[in-house]
Amino acid sequence: MRVGTIMSIAALASGASTEYPSYKVPSFNLNGLTTSIKQTLVQALEQDGIIAFQGIPNFPTLRRNYLQTAAECSNKAKDLDLLMHKELVDGTQRKTFSINMNGLDKSIVDQCPEYAVAHDQYTKMVDGVTKTFAAVMDDINPDFSSQLLSPVVENGQHLDHFHAYSKPTDIDPKKASAQLSLDIHADAGLAIVFPKANYFANIDGKLVEVTDPFETGLVIDIDGQLVKPDLEDDKLYLMAGQGLQSWANWGHQFRPLPHGMVMPNDIDASIVRAFVGRMLLIEADRKMANTGLRFDEYTNATTRYLKAEAGYDSVMSLACPPGRILKASDTSCTLALWVPGPGSTASKEDCMRQCNIWGHPEEREKCEVEMKCKNTGQSIPDGGNDCWMMCIAHLTP
Repeated sequence: MRVGTIMSIAALASGASTEYPSYKVPSFNLNGLTTSIKQTLVQALEQDGIIAFQGIPNFPTLRRNYLQTAAECSNKAKDLDLLMHKELVDGTQRKTFSINMNGLDKSIVDQCPEYAVAHDQYTKMVDGVTKTFAAVMDDINPDFSSQLLSPVVENGQHLDHFHAYSKPTDIDPKKASAQLSLDIHADAGLAIVFPKANYFANIDGKLVEVTDPFETGLVIDIDGQLVKPDLEDDKLYLMAGQGLQSWANWGHQFRPLPHGMVMPNDIDASIVRAFVGRMLLIEADRKMANTGLRFDEYTNATTRYLKAEAGYDSVMSLACPPGRILKASDTSCTLALWVPGPGSTASKEDCMRQCNIWGHPEEREKCEVEMKCKNTGQSIPDGGNDCWMMCIAHLTP
């Protein structure tokens, strides 16, 4: 929606730094909602695509503990293969833990036990809130021919992502001219659920929490204008994605919210922005309305497309709304750690690429029999992580 508007905003994103107007996010306590308040909640998602949940027991502590321990883990566990690294368009450095519904990989738990405890406590809270939200949406759904959200939230292939952002001391001037660190996009999933980010200063190898005096963080498109939502420590937020409109009929027409992220060039290199978000996704065996594929088939095609393999453009053109392209948020989608075995002529990169294609027995046979790759034993449970899928507006004609 409003692709032309989004494109024009993105095209202006290479100018000087901008002060964004503030935006107050509509907030709701999911316990004891009246019918009229439920209608107001639905209207907020239909109009702007973002709401906040309030009144969650012990939320500020759960949020802070998660972000603190995750940031500390990403800071000290530099040798973890499952810690992904990416440089964003403006030179911002991003570290990522990508986590499926089976929880943290054993290699992370072993190195970061405090993070493992905080992750378990925080994600159980998110489980409860999202299930309650889905039940509310199903209860107020006027379309009896539509599908229910509750089974999807209960059994979907959701992904939790932790990101640690920082700016290096020296940045290429060409990269520094970018206004946004993460370009304006609407997530391809059902929705993203997230708290306010936290900021930490890296002082002598230790992370110390700091206040947020910086013009950084989330920016969203409201009525064609980029604004900065006023996020609060005690609230959990939900932004609607493309999947709520295109993957099936759930009886609501929520607005997929275009959004981006800013890390200014003058922020101190010691500052880390810690963010966690859950992408709500559908069940592996559910057929998608816009592609005709089961979701597990779609994620396989998505991964191969992002690896630049031929023959998958048609699937991706179906998966993404007109005027947008699919891009990888991260340069790789790590599922398991594969290396060349005895007698193999393949490189480690060849093994990682081929053996991390899931859902097709012939691909696994090529990995193990033809290429003679072997699993190191450090596998991510039950198929591993899907890519965090994004629909990103075209930045050039």
